[in-house]
Amino acid sequence: MAGRDELAKIAYEMQLYREEAQVLQQQLGNLQLNYASVELAIQTLENVAKLSKGDQMLLPIGSGAYIKSKVENNEVALVDVGAGVVVEKPIPDVVKFLKSRMNEMDSMREKLQKNFGEVSNRMKSLEESANKLMEKLKSAQPPKDKDVHQEYR
Repeated sequence: MAGRDELAKIAYEMQLYREEAQVLQQQLGNLQLNYASVELAIQTLENVAKLSKGDQMLLPIGSGAYIKSKVENNEVALVDVGAGVVVEKPIPDVVKFLKSRMNEMDSMREKLQKNFGEVSNRMKSLEESANKLMEKLKSAQPPKDKDVHQEYR
């Protein structure tokens, strides 16, 4: 019976690791969406900086939607610096700030991928242990009698 208890324990641990892996994948997906949003913001700011006052432009607002607008000021932009605090900064400074956010996201992505790899390795190890244990349990079982109700001739 100890083998079956150990197998149940492995199954429980595998479920916990599956859930952890799912959370890590979700975090990686969210991070990728945020990263793409920051990339788009940088691209938009760099394009706005190239325009002149009064030029018309399509301003991306996300999800493939745009607003027609006129450039009033191509030297400064508003940026959320955290905790809902929005400040006005020169566009090159905003681009630099956003690129530093991207670097932080790169670092976070590396950590999440490392954690995901570790969880995957633990799951493989548990799977191997479970397979060995099942083979051991199979070999420890006495062979089943054929049909007990077999007629003698």
